[in-house]
Amino acid sequence: MEVEMSLADSLMKVLMFLIVQALVYFILSKSSNIFSKNKMRSSSIRPARSLSIRRFLNCISDLPQGVEPSPPSRS
Repeated sequence: MEVEMSLADSLMKVLMFLIVQALVYFILSKSSNIFSKNKMRSSSIRPARSLSIRRFLNCISDLPQGVEPSPPSRS
């Protein structure tokens, strides 16, 4: 009896995994050209990535180098 429950539970997990994978494939195929027959890459990927890298580097460059913040003074 316990083996049947374990088998049923495993089959349910496999079925849910396959459903999730099918949904991911469907969403990606409709929203991007990852699965398209045309192998040209989207040109919108590069600028967004380089923009976020530039934004990150600007944040780092604003930090003082080698200076530890002083503790607040007690009066």
